[in-house]
Amino acid sequence: MLNLTACKLGFDMLDSHIHLDQFSDEQVETIFNNTNLSGVIAVATDLASTQRLANLKQKFPKIQFCAGFHPEQPLPTLEQKSQLFDWIETHHSELIAIGEVGLPHYLKQERPEIDYKEYIALLEQFIQLSQKYGLPIVLHIVSDDTEIALALLKKYQLKKAHFHWYKASDEMMDKLLETSYMVSCTPDILWNPKTRKVIQTFPLERIMIETDAPWQHERFTTTDIESQLMAIVSEIAKIKNLSQDDVFQQVMRNMQAFYFDER
Repeated sequence: MLNLTACKLGFDMLDSHIHLDQFSDEQVETIFNNTNLSGVIAVATDLASTQRLANLKQKFPKIQFCAGFHPEQPLPTLEQKSQLFDWIETHHSELIAIGEVGLPHYLKQERPEIDYKEYIALLEQFIQLSQKYGLPIVLHIVSDDTEIALALLKKYQLKKAHFHWYKASDEMMDKLLETSYMVSCTPDILWNPKTRKVIQTFPLERIMIETDAPWQHERFTTTDIESQLMAIVSEIAKIKNLSQDDVFQQVMRNMQAFYFDER
């Protein structure tokens, strides 16, 4: 834990990836009762998720939200996809990014028979939307799926892609390193060697931090966003042999530039 609060460090504290729609209204209130938390990037898993985030933002202006379809679930029907895409077309000016979208790495491990080509086609459509509206894209991409995602991003010349909670082989990390895209990590940096390897490999200027809340990280309360983010900062500082203050300021600067500066 940092011995300085976020506000004393002079930078806004942001969570770059949170499933805010999966909290109750009371839990959301608790999260934003922390005045040190300046904002969150809330990702969506489907149309209903996106719509709830849009409604929550009316009450909590600190929310910046995305629209997307999480890949670790059955594909949407044609009607569901059409409704989601229509919503994005109508409300794209309200969005901070397209996401969370990607490929179903874990679902395929459970169900090898799923048609990956259909998921790849859906991801390509989201990348097209990102390009069309000049929005960053938030990606659920793990391991060898990196190569597929990079090929699609290159095809549409997307400038801003966020590989959230990224984990991959050395070979795939090297391919991602050749780009300018960003990675992020969660509190599992405290114990997961795969996450630690990503942070060791990528320069600090390419790293963002997130909770992926309400994912339950050991020893943390899901609504205590500040404690989770500060624990990540502290661990990155140890791994990179830097001061906690310098790490905090740089990762917050990274998130500000990625999500809020000119696209």
